[in-house]
Amino acid sequence: MGNKSARLSVTDLKRRKQWPSTPAESGHRRDFYRLSAPQPDPVLVEKILSKIEDGIAPLLKSLDDEQRGPNEDELEGLLGFMAIQWVRVPAFRPTVLRIADSIHRAKFSEYLKSPESWAKMLHEAHIPAGSPGADYEQMREFERSGQYSLSAETEWYMLRAFESAKTIMPLLMARHWGVSISRKGSFIGSDNPVVLDGPKGGMVGFKTAEIVVYPVSRHILLYGTKQAQRSPFVNQMYIARQNTFMMLTAEEQVFSSAPNFCFLDETDGYQTDWRLFSKEKFL
Repeated sequence: MGNKSARLSVTDLKRRKQWPSTPAESGHRRDFYRLSAPQPDPVLVEKILSKIEDGIAPLLKSLDDEQRGPNEDELEGLLGFMAIQWVRVPAFRPTVLRIADSIHRAKFSEYLKSPESWAKMLHEAHIPAGSPGADYEQMREFERSGQYSLSAETEWYMLRAFESAKTIMPLLMARHWGVSISRKGSFIGSDNPVVLDGPKGGMVGFKTAEIVVYPVSRHILLYGTKQAQRSPFVNQMYIARQNTFMMLTAEEQVFSSAPNFCFLDETDGYQTDWRLFSKEKFL
């Protein structure tokens, strides 16, 4: 909320632990953005993200202090920050790698349709026919085994992250945005800060999601829908339902202003003891 020294509670739903902390000390993974050698500045990405955070911090603090939604100009900056927030978290990496893996497998299969198509690919890639891994029969057998997977360095992930953020931004701008305010400051956040919800059983993205939700702070919840909607009535049950959504979509941790935050259990019962929450019961 623009205050790195504010007190908050960190609840690790995976390890079933809770402890007091501050925003500056929470939600980090050591060397998560560190670039590998021979990069001249291995912490370049961390510096870029730090500048982005410093630039948006006054707006986040203003919205929280004044308990209001953003104006038109502020909204554009906030949506840009949301796009960065979505691509920088750990959950983004397996998602983008899974997409890349699917694309590469499809291309690999296409190249190996026939000896001619494989020879054409080798020629276009300037790979000599006698090179290791160039034999058609061996590679076709390898492809059919399916016993391979992609891996990537931090540089690859961060390049895809910033490219994705540019694609996400106009999709966010096209949505209808509203704000819900908790005067008591009862909203929670998570290590997956920007969450999407849509029809079950299909891929949900920024274009197809019925709603995109982002808790700006403990007082402010921003939401974007495909169609304009009436503002919901905000009471403790509404807040508890939104908190439950954040808990269900968190990778591991949720962040709250108090240890006894509200949520709804699998029977829609109002609860304030996080130890009663279980993702498995919902699923």
